[in-house]
Amino acid sequence: MRRASMRMSKQERLKRKQEEDKWRLKMMYDLRSFFGVFINVALQLGQVAAVTTCMLLSLKRLKKQDYVEPQQLHQDDHRNISLSLNIFYSLVVAQGIIFICILLNVLVFGFKMQALQQYRLFGPSGHSILNRYVKENYLEFISGNIRATLNTDLVTFANNLSLSSSVDDQLVGIRAMDRILRAVKYRSLTLLRLRASLDDDTLKKLVNKLGFIRTTEEQAIRGHAARVVLKLTPDLLVQKFPEIFYLIFSSLLTTSNKMDLDLLWFGLRILDKLTDNPENCRQPIKDDDGDILLKIVDLITNHCDHGSGTSNRISNSWIEQEIIPILEKEDDFPPPFIQKIDHEIILGMSLSILSKLLAASLVAGAAVFMREKSSQDFHFLTNSRMILNHFEATRVISCLAVDEAARREIGKLPNVIENLKDCLLSKAPYLNFSKVAAKLLLLEYTASDHLDQLKLFINENNILQDQSFSLPVSAFIQELHMHEQTPMQSVVEDLDLEDVLSGPRVNHSEEAAKALILLTTECENNVEAFLQEIKPQELEKIVKVLSSEEGEKDKRKMMAHFEGRNLDKETLCIIRQIICVEGEEHKRSMHAKLLQNLRAYSGTIDFNKHMQVIDQALPMVFKAISDGVLRLEDQSSTNKNHSHENSVWIKEGKVIESFIGLAVQICRSQNAIDFAKTLGYANVAADTLVKRLKKILELYNCPTIDFPCIRRSTIELLTWIVEHNNNNIEILLQCGVYEQLNEVAKTARKLESFKLFHSGVGVPTKPGISCISSLSTELQQQLQCSPNFNERSCCYRERSSTISVLID
Repeated sequence: MRRASMRMSKQERLKRKQEEDKWRLKMMYDLRSFFGVFINVALQLGQVAAVTTCMLLSLKRLKKQDYVEPQQLHQDDHRNISLSLNIFYSLVVAQGIIFICILLNVLVFGFKMQALQQYRLFGPSGHSILNRYVKENYLEFISGNIRATLNTDLVTFANNLSLSSSVDDQLVGIRAMDRILRAVKYRSLTLLRLRASLDDDTLKKLVNKLGFIRTTEEQAIRGHAARVVLKLTPDLLVQKFPEIFYLIFSSLLTTSNKMDLDLLWFGLRILDKLTDNPENCRQPIKDDDGDILLKIVDLITNHCDHGSGTSNRISNSWIEQEIIPILEKEDDFPPPFIQKIDHEIILGMSLSILSKLLAASLVAGAAVFMREKSSQDFHFLTNSRMILNHFEATRVISCLAVDEAARREIGKLPNVIENLKDCLLSKAPYLNFSKVAAKLLLLEYTASDHLDQLKLFINENNILQDQSFSLPVSAFIQELHMHEQTPMQSVVEDLDLEDVLSGPRVNHSEEAAKALILLTTECENNVEAFLQEIKPQELEKIVKVLSSEEGEKDKRKMMAHFEGRNLDKETLCIIRQIICVEGEEHKRSMHAKLLQNLRAYSGTIDFNKHMQVIDQALPMVFKAISDGVLRLEDQSSTNKNHSHENSVWIKEGKVIESFIGLAVQICRSQNAIDFAKTLGYANVAADTLVKRLKKILELYNCPTIDFPCIRRSTIELLTWIVEHNNNNIEILLQCGVYEQLNEVAKTARKLESFKLFHSGVGVPTKPGISCISSLSTELQQQLQCSPNFNERSCCYRERSSTISVLID
């Protein structure tokens, strides 16, 4: 299994590396062998052709019987010639048949050996099941069950054996299924056939094998069954198999010191795939089974240093000082190192499962139940490197922070907000230490060129004159593509790392921003704690993200420092992947929302320097709002679809909502910059800005949970513009804002009373905050204060009575 495969001897690993270094020479030998086999096959085909020709000629003579002339048939010297030649030609045909059968026997043996290799049926057990498959199918064939025999493939045969009453047959069958599913080339076809042959009862019996623990044979069955169930997990519904959680936790997962890491590994992977389906996450809650969450939390606690310790965590310094020297010496990783790497991957999977359980419970309305179960274990989040190393931990915090009480409790924990701040400012936002740990395991078996490339990067990275541009070595290791090379695919399969390595790229910085937004929403203490942790210079970095141009400029500057070093093209390509990440639009909206919460601080501590940094972003914010609406107008001119499926509509809506909310908070502050000067710095005229805001109310007449406050924030900004200077009332009236407010009042929705949504659950605004209908009415009343409003009623006054409703 994975543990045995990983602890290969030093000689075997050196042999693997030597084979990889001599890959071209091996290809030459393979080519020569191919020609040898080709010549051998050609000779055998020539023999077959010769024998077939003889047989056909003999059959032709036997059919014609034209050995002598008809008039000579009754002569004494020709009387027995027909019989003799019939015997002769019959012997030729029989000898040809025997020769071809002997030749086919060799071919059958070759086909069997090829099947054993392709389906990974190594060892005596592989030969045993294949011989048994051939023998039993042959017996069925000669007994007359031709159709059933032809429809029974090796996978179906192995599945039937695994369901028999004999323990030996079950072990043979489940082992064969396991090995066939590990053949990457035929895995999809195998799963297709296996799913076709499995009904619910059969699948239930297979799942129940996870609980086999009595004898050694049953434990072996359990190990192979775990891998098979893992491949079939996407098809499993907990509603149909409610016992699967109990079986996983009782037999595969344990928090004891003597736990089997292989079974723990497979148990977590099965749970991880099960929880990808939100329905499976809700099921245990409906069954009042609260042990699942507690066991996951216990597992997380046991695989990370409780408190602030760091000895059991992977770090960049540990990789440079401990791992690289071992790889240079080509020594085996010591067991403590392997354990540390394993625990990092296990911790990542456990956090992923916990985050998905919490996220699904929010939608199901059972978040309070799950949070009560886990509130006593909040302190596992205080581990000093868990939040930094695993984005899943930030997702757990986000799910918990939806609840107001949990939000306050998390804010009191030491280091949580500080670690989230460090993730927010990370230079490698897509860093995932679960993948880094998996790549470290592969470095033991990879060719020396990857190690040389890594050492070159470390040397050049450490001697940069400005270390603020340096990158973490873990980020570079994560981007190495060693697992995609053909020689390494078998290693990835043997170490069972394919799920970890194939996981999606997640922006850790973005997840940290989301967690901080939830923590600082309507929570003055958490805002204060964050402002105390962050320096004004660091806050400037967050503000710079609001401008895509500034972000691109910083990336180019950072990339220029590496391009001037002695690095090869491939290494520079990896560095570019780390620095020049995509998806910055969503990151901009997240940072703007966070700054909005920070600017709303009204506590007693003086954060004037921080507020000045945020206030200076107002021209940039106005410019971004204007440009965003302009892009929407250009897009709408070519595409009239403003539905929820329109990706541009949604993407721009998120950015515009967050930027308008930030603008409102800055404008409402006592230190707000002069409005006219600010618009001048932004190169946006007052009437242009008002037209853009009115266009937002028009385009986003049906807000979604992606941007619930977009119309509320827009009306609040328009209200502030009027209150700031009454002369602006005429601008709003001329731009048609009054009429558009009528439409807003008519189409008000309940979701607009929430500040934001996470996993489908809304975070409400403070009590006493006016609904959007009231805001619209209040702004209309201010617009009616225009001296010329009555005379111009045909243009501005409401033509018919309006009924304000809340639409679900």
